[in-house]
Amino acid sequence: MRIRYRYVTYRYTDGSQQQLERHYRQLLHDALRQSHQSILQRSATWRPLADIRESAEMMTIKIELAGMREEDIEVTLYEDALVVSGERQDDPERENLYYHEAQIRYGPFRVEVLILSPIDREGIQARYENGFLWVDLPKKIPESKSERVRIQRSITKE
Repeated sequence: MRIRYRYVTYRYTDGSQQQLERHYRQLLHDALRQSHQSILQRSATWRPLADIRESAEMMTIKIELAGMREEDIEVTLYEDALVVSGERQDDPERENLYYHEAQIRYGPFRVEVLILSPIDREGIQARYENGFLWVDLPKKIPESKSERVRIQRSITKE
């Protein structure tokens, strides 16, 4: 597994509402396009199942990548996004082989996760075990400097 860090902004340049609309329009377009393609077509990029959990201290991404080798998975951390990509290979095809069912996706895949809070890049951990990729992104804890605020007394006229 390769982990790369990129200090490039991953967001659109326009506002967040327009970004969401564009993102969901693209998702709808991709879903409609994939529904028209053959189920056995291997060239379309697909998105594996993923769980994204967040607490006050950590953001954890768990991605199902059964049958993958660790060296075939690439994890790239941008300034505000985590991108996991790679390609799952099928067994070499044999002649006169017919599928009764074809539910496992093969070919290139990509998972994009937007990161909205500052991340401690030194503490990032990624592990691949039992067909799942786990990426732990610890959040930066802001330094809290407490400062006493002085209350001014109001002058009252009598």
